[in-house]
Amino acid sequence: MDPLHRLGKQFIFAYLLIWFVGSLWMMALLGSGSPQGKLLGINIVQYSDYLSFGFAGALGGALYGLRMFHEHYNDLTTQWVYWYVMRPVLCFGSAIITIVLFESGILLLQVGDSMAARISVAFLTGYGYGKFMEKIRDLTTTFFSGNSGNNGNKGNDQPK
Repeated sequence: MDPLHRLGKQFIFAYLLIWFVGSLWMMALLGSGSPQGKLLGINIVQYSDYLSFGFAGALGGALYGLRMFHEHYNDLTTQWVYWYVMRPVLCFGSAIITIVLFESGILLLQVGDSMAARISVAFLTGYGYGKFMEKIRDLTTTFFSGNSGNNGNKGNDQPK
């Protein structure tokens, strides 16, 4: 019997559920201000906001993963296991980078400076990870193409 059908689906569901509940719990813990000191050499107090953004992104990624798991439960094959396992992890990092890009002024969006607004953006980054990656690809293409208007010269870095 295929291991995915025996225990794999239960593992994926439990894994995503742990990320979902764990992200909510970690956001509450970080918001309470109770973690102090260093963890793996990182000052928790100094970076607690960024950790909250990361967990908000992981929450969005886990929620999207749970939704896809529910919708495609009968169609699940082993090729999708990696997608389900990596989704919350990738969304964690992407959410932090999104906030850094907004704070730096590279990405422009009319969002308030409140913590709730930034956590909302981080959550949406996690939930819409695929769309986020498309926007990052477009941004890097525009940013590094060498010409602002592009004038029909897709990817052409040669001067006229």
